[in-house]
Amino acid sequence: MSRSETRAGNAPASSTSPTPAVHDHERPVPSSDERVDRSDRDVLQHARQLAHIGEMTAALTTLRALIAREPKHVRARQLLAELLAHKGDVENAIVEATRALELAPDDVPNLCLRAALCTSRAKYDQAETDLKRAAKLAGFNPDVQVQLGVLFCKRARWREAIEPLRAAIASDPKHAAAHYHLGDAYNSVDDLPAALSAYEAAAQLEPSNERPLMRMGVVLDRLGRPNEAAAAYRRARAAQGR
Repeated sequence: MSRSETRAGNAPASSTSPTPAVHDHERPVPSSDERVDRSDRDVLQHARQLAHIGEMTAALTTLRALIAREPKHVRARQLLAELLAHKGDVENAIVEATRALELAPDDVPNLCLRAALCTSRAKYDQAETDLKRAAKLAGFNPDVQVQLGVLFCKRARWREAIEPLRAAIASDPKHAAAHYHLGDAYNSVDDLPAALSAYEAAAQLEPSNERPLMRMGVVLDRLGRPNEAAAAYRRARAAQGR
């Protein structure tokens, strides 16, 4: 879609010569739908900018005005849910995410959003339903698989967590969170060498993150390697102090 309006780069046509010059090119005028879509994108971007600078009330007001004008605007409802969650109003965020999913049931970002919100409120059954649906729609999306693995970890279903987390790593070997949570799952089923390997990978990908280093220390202690455990704890403290 062209950003500029139609331009007539030719001289005014005479009555005997209505055809424009050969070297001139007309550009299509954006349709009314295209102009509305562009306007809506601008509104969404403006709301994001307001939220970024801390003007949360103005951002929410902007989004609600757009939704009042276009109640079926899925992305506006999604962003409203995200901002409400950021504000701490998780219950109303879930309401908005649900309304968005009623409009677009197969929208993977919204399925993941509602799942994350439900997980934060210990509504694990709904979160699992949403994530399994998202996995069917976008099975190779590592973030979907990680979120599903984390949910299983929260439910202490450690062995079930391993498969989606490994799938996430297969899709994105540099996904640090996938390695970290896989380490948790292996540690909890007493596969200590696999846990250590997963934590080491997470630490290599995020050297300034103390959490995998602390977990490495725990696993090394469990393996009876206290000197290496102490070194891991020192690295964790150093990373924490950065």
